[in-house]
Amino acid sequence: PAARQSDRAPVLFRVVRSCASRRGGGCTVGRRVVVCPLLPPCCVAGAAMSRKRSGEEVAQESSGKGRGRRGRAASERAAELEDEFADNPVVQELRRLDDEYLLLQQLQRAERSALDRKFAQRYAPILERRAQRLAGQGHIFEGHRVATGSIPGFWKTVLQNTDEFQEDIEEHDEVLLDYLRDIGHEYLDDLGLTGFKLIFYFEPNPFFTDTELVKVYHTERKGDFIDQLDCVRIEAPKIDWKPGKNVTVELVLRKPKGAGKKKSKARREEVSRPSFFRTFFRNLGPDEEIPEEELEDMLDDEYEEDTQALMDCLLYDDYQQAIALQQNTIPHAIRWFTGAACEDDEDEDDDDEEEEEEEEEGVADMQDDSAVEAAEEARRVASGASRS
Repeated sequence: PAARQSDRAPVLFRVVRSCASRRGGGCTVGRRVVVCPLLPPCCVAGAAMSRKRSGEEVAQESSGKGRGRRGRAASERAAELEDEFADNPVVQELRRLDDEYLLLQQLQRAERSALDRKFAQRYAPILERRAQRLAGQGHIFEGHRVATGSIPGFWKTVLQNTDEFQEDIEEHDEVLLDYLRDIGHEYLDDLGLTGFKLIFYFEPNPFFTDTELVKVYHTERKGDFIDQLDCVRIEAPKIDWKPGKNVTVELVLRKPKGAGKKKSKARREEVSRPSFFRTFFRNLGPDEEIPEEELEDMLDDEYEEDTQALMDCLLYDDYQQAIALQQNTIPHAIRWFTGAACEDDEDEDDDDEEEEEEEEEGVADMQDDSAVEAAEEARRVASGASRS
């Protein structure tokens, strides 16, 4: 009653169960109406978020038009709230507190970055000794020495044992990956906010002239109030393939169309084929074309008429691959080589065994039921014969 008599009428909104239940703590609020007389902005935002969307709005969510329209609407609501509550003393005090928090966050990032650089200098000699130990004396193939002679194919096996790359490496990629000498990474700035690059070091080989393939990931902070980096663009090198050695294509013989019965020579034509060097070393970003090998996904309803959604998905997946390679695979490569870091499949095997046992038990039960039914039928037949 006191709230209703105030100059500013409170806004009612429904509190929706959120991630508290996923953390195991449950939701003490549940679903009930809450009155918030002091901070109407949060009530307005809550009411806007909890309103039921129309079918048209849901359909628009899968298109760029829907996202753009929602973005403009959100900006307009934010501007209205900014003007309406600019003089609210509680809002002003909370902003000052948040400014203090942001300053501490900046200080934390700077100190964390300095600590990361300090330890990077200590990591470097260890990784250099690892590279030297792996070098060894490799065998000769087509006049070139294969890399990691102490353990031939070391990095090839490492990549094949990771969840991120094992599906991307084809059989025709393997012989080229035998020349992969090392993988490294470097940040583009001291704070690591603008991105990093992955460097693939190759021995001279019969496939391409490059000795380094450098892939650059450009990142941006999502916002001042969201501590998250998003990958906005990926630059991949153009590989300088030697004649007839491009593993991302294959030569096929094709007969000219309209040749009829006349004898005509079939011509050789290069056709794209799946390859690690095709799917991993490609440019991605808002100004890039959808890669040829991904165009078939445009036929799916999910990405129809929305190339940006598909490009965002490709950017995200590629960035996650790079993060896993940078943070997990490169520093602990030997664990991936031996399989110690690979996910344990014993649980899956146990599940498969349990399913097989259940199926066998089901078959046995069916056989027992059939035997019982047959015995009962035999008794009925015998009983009828004795009466007759």
